[in-house]
Amino acid sequence: MVGVAEKVQELTPRQRTISLAAVIACITSVGIGMGVSIPLLAILLERQGVSSTLIGLNTAMPSLATLAVTPFIAPLLRRISTGSFLLICLVTSAICMPLYFVFNNIWIWFPLRFINGLALTGLFVVSEFWINQLATDKNRGFLIGIYGTILSAGFAVGPIVLLTIGPDGIVPFLIVSVLTLVSSIPIIYARKLAPQVTEKPSHGLLAFLTVAPAATLAGLVYGATETNMFNMLPIYALRVGLTENLAALILTIFAAGNVIFQIPIGLASDRFDRRTVLFICAGFGFAGTALLPIVSQNIWVFLPSLFIFGGVVVGMYTVGLALLGERFKGADLAAANSAFVLMFSTGGLLGPPIAGAAMDIWDPHGLAIAMAAICGIYLLVVGWRWSDSKSREKLE
Repeated sequence: MVGVAEKVQELTPRQRTISLAAVIACITSVGIGMGVSIPLLAILLERQGVSSTLIGLNTAMPSLATLAVTPFIAPLLRRISTGSFLLICLVTSAICMPLYFVFNNIWIWFPLRFINGLALTGLFVVSEFWINQLATDKNRGFLIGIYGTILSAGFAVGPIVLLTIGPDGIVPFLIVSVLTLVSSIPIIYARKLAPQVTEKPSHGLLAFLTVAPAATLAGLVYGATETNMFNMLPIYALRVGLTENLAALILTIFAAGNVIFQIPIGLASDRFDRRTVLFICAGFGFAGTALLPIVSQNIWVFLPSLFIFGGVVVGMYTVGLALLGERFKGADLAAANSAFVLMFSTGGLLGPPIAGAAMDIWDPHGLAIAMAAICGIYLLVVGWRWSDSKSREKLE
């Protein structure tokens, strides 16, 4: 039987282009689904007077869904076609969005966000595996930079929707639903080119925490940082005295940094040692979160700081994913990508409740303390792996 890696190598340039379009469609739907729902639902819950802790718990439901379903995705793909699996995920997510408006109750949103999270997880895991299989070692950072840019652009749709349309009514929910259904068109066209998992990996998902800790944990830290920023930053902005429109604007600025910096960082990771690039991105993550209470006091300092912070910190995702693609192939790569998504969602699961509780203890700057602590611990891990790799190079 032809393995995944061999199947990708046999693709013609046209088939690679079609496959890339399908991957982009997948990740666009994930970015839009998360980018709109996270800040939109957070603002609606804040209006209802729901506590930061409960908002954080509700926001963590998609991440809980990821923890539940990720280990079963690869075995499931050995039983049904990847194309059919992706289309089921898209339709499920599209149906969930208007139901948030129909059932405007936080307790119903808990299971609803869990179901939507299952669908988005399927799209996320398969698209990451697919893009890493399409890439080569020479262009991996660049292609994943494009992939990450599209994901961030999808996230950016959320603040733009809130800024232009507002959080009221069913319209923002319907916009996401329609765009998600449109994303199915390239996948229908490329469904026969989607990679199938035909092998068993040599490592379990959690084993990658010890086999490739810097790359795998990058998903966890970025998941916590990204989810906290898109969920808690609007609330943080409101509590430091900004208006709802400005709260949406600062998210747009943060998301713009996400979009613009990904490809340059990806290119840098193709040219320089990827662990060095990852170490620099982690350092910016720690500094950006630690300085949040200071820069937030002046909007003209706050905006450019968020732009730079949002741009560089996203490199943890781009470079971490490229590192995995550099080290693993075939079924091991599929497992590594699943572990990466699992860590991303673990960060999304743990980050908001921790940040929400921290904000309840120290309102509102507990957000900065919690995020700086997460980024600081990861910076130590990356620094250890970076210095270890440099020591091995000297011995060789």
